[in-house]
Amino acid sequence: MPPPKTLHFGMQEILDQCPRFRVLVVGRSGVGKSSLINHAFGVAMKSVSHQERGQCDINVEITSTQNPLFVLHDSMGFEPGQIENFVTAKNFLESRSGKDVALKDRVHAIWLCIQVPVAGKRVFETGDEEFLKLASATQVPIVVVFTQFDKLVNRMEQELTDEEEQMLEEQITELCLQRAVAEFDRACVGPLKRINPKLTGLAGNQYSNPDRDALADLVQTTRNLVERHVEGEVWIVSAMAQRASARVKLNASIEVGMKGYWTGLASNTKFLNKTLEQCLHTVHEDITESWNFYDPKDLLNGSKFLKKIKILAQLVTPDLAEAKSWFENLDDIQGLAGMATTIIAASAVGPAVAAIGLSLWFIKWVANAYNKTPETLRCFMGYIIDLTLVMEQLFLVVLSIRPSRALTEDDIDVALENYKNSEIALVHREIRKYANKATWAEILQSNKAEEKVKELIGRYSVDYEREKSSTP
Repeated sequence: MPPPKTLHFGMQEILDQCPRFRVLVVGRSGVGKSSLINHAFGVAMKSVSHQERGQCDINVEITSTQNPLFVLHDSMGFEPGQIENFVTAKNFLESRSGKDVALKDRVHAIWLCIQVPVAGKRVFETGDEEFLKLASATQVPIVVVFTQFDKLVNRMEQELTDEEEQMLEEQITELCLQRAVAEFDRACVGPLKRINPKLTGLAGNQYSNPDRDALADLVQTTRNLVERHVEGEVWIVSAMAQRASARVKLNASIEVGMKGYWTGLASNTKFLNKTLEQCLHTVHEDITESWNFYDPKDLLNGSKFLKKIKILAQLVTPDLAEAKSWFENLDDIQGLAGMATTIIAASAVGPAVAAIGLSLWFIKWVANAYNKTPETLRCFMGYIIDLTLVMEQLFLVVLSIRPSRALTEDDIDVALENYKNSEIALVHREIRKYANKATWAEILQSNKAEEKVKELIGRYSVDYEREKSSTP
């Protein structure tokens, strides 16, 4: 088992301030609240409320062992001519907002779920409009989630002319979507803006179950509003709690690192008098914790996974001239990979990585105290970048799994293989290029190694690669 973490950096400070992201979801029964929460936060809750269908107690904290970083409050929507639900929601919101309420106990964001209207029906009732104004007055960020957008698309399909029905299937799909978006802007976005253009902390998102892109937009919108309108670093907790957007997760993980142990990475005084192994384990736990996987067996902090990430990081650690002494089977691995250059220079990929294992030299090296050397910097840069990009791959592996289930070793192995077969060689080459001896004095003086780490994670993330491949 890995040694206990003895260092505490950004992650612990953030969760001490606000251990859970608190969301109030408001909407009538049948509008899709349960499905929305299940998919956005990666939990398998049969109902948002644990009471009878259509009934809920807004004061009850709804939590899930599958995701300990969020807590939910459920409110019924506002029926025409009824004020009881509105008064209850108003009293609750006023009791859970304001500077006199502890940050961890406040409502951090509201999702007001409104079904996309069909056949010319009114989108907002009077209670909805008053609630939007109330939320803005209490400065609680609120996102209007227009649900069941797919029904609007279906309506557009039903209204196609005989001539339009003869078009190619993809042309019909695109035409119906364009018309649905235009109708959505007219019937939903327009009325929302007319309620009060000066309302702050307000946004609107369309959503159909289970539209991953719409979910990703929703959590990104929520995260942006929380950062602008809620004090402290609750927005980081919101990003950690959600399980719908890899990009939001990645950026939160980077932010945690920049806040804590990345600062002054080349000459980090926080690591002094600690062994390299202790430091690596602290980095490991903070990064894995920031991704907030459903991992009841703690596989991500187990000795197997720790070893696998160390194997990747050790490839970029030694100086090229010393690589031969670090890896006794270097020639065999090099031949297996079919590479003309040394495996360390190119960084191992595919089967070559699996053949390496931890070298005795690396095991002895990390048992020593942290010191300011190029090898140490390369090791830490490699460890942080490799682990973060593996976490991104793992998030994409489990994103499609519904209903949510506990993380498995197979999931982790798939993520590792995906990363090994992607850009690891280029990542390690860039690290070596940055942290060579010729620039070591300059690196120590500038103290900006963390910016390079951030740059490389951004450049070699899956999102970046997708954008690059789609650019004409």
